[in-house]
Amino acid sequence: MAAANALISDICFLSYSRSDEEFALRLAKDLQARGVEMWVDRFSIRPSEHWDRAIERAIRSCRNVIAVLSPRSVASENVADEISLAIDAGKPIIPVVIEPCDLPLRLTRRHLIDATGSYELALKQCFDEIESGDHTALAALAQHQREVAHDSAQLAAVKEQLAEIVGPIAHILVERAAPRAESIAALYRLMALHITDEAERAHFLGLSPEHLDVAVEATELPLGEIVSDDGPIGPGDVERIGTALTGYLGPIAPIVARREGEACRTVSDLLSRLAAKLHNECDRAAFLRQLETH
Repeated sequence: MAAANALISDICFLSYSRSDEEFALRLAKDLQARGVEMWVDRFSIRPSEHWDRAIERAIRSCRNVIAVLSPRSVASENVADEISLAIDAGKPIIPVVIEPCDLPLRLTRRHLIDATGSYELALKQCFDEIESGDHTALAALAQHQREVAHDSAQLAAVKEQLAEIVGPIAHILVERAAPRAESIAALYRLMALHITDEAERAHFLGLSPEHLDVAVEATELPLGEIVSDDGPIGPGDVERIGTALTGYLGPIAPIVARREGEACRTVSDLLSRLAAKLHNECDRAAFLRQLETH
């Protein structure tokens, strides 16, 4: 994919799992369209070259490494080897997260680009990261964002909430990500990338300021209209239960309710399944009380 006459020192190495090839190649193509020279094994290794040696040479002489991260890539030995070699060689690594996953330990303190939402925004951030080799522009932007978007109380709250899920490393993760998050809500989204459990991730995102209004509205709805817990699931039951669950899991709640509803025969079964996803006992009890038949 890279131009034949490009200097290898200006080339960005792409590390990815074959299972994520569609996203990886799209990213490489779009970065190339912006003038970034890319080294992609599928296109850059000649038939006569030894695969491992070609990759090692490319990493040692590249400008930086873009790592596409997902549950599949973090489980790949090849990707792990490429990231380790890049770190040992002192190469800047740009982690692009396409699905929440258990990040390699050596990447947990690095700034993550969130590609789980807006692809175009992730592409822009990746390009900006590549172009700002000395990170001067990013540092200035980060300082401005920190002054505008965050205060110590907000950051302390995020650290405390995240620590309940991932442990003491939460402090480091928040400190690293805060300067680059344009808002507290964006910081919550970045931190959610470190949470692999779907229910825990949804609960954490539900604590974000952007979801508080949704939570308040959900708890004030007349949810006692649900029919007997022992009866079959009616057309409106999943919707009402999902609305109640939004107060605890955030916007993902209706999706979780619909998915679980497909596997349940009665309202009681559905309530039990969904209540089990709430790790806080008080939340679990409050959720069930909301849905008691009146």
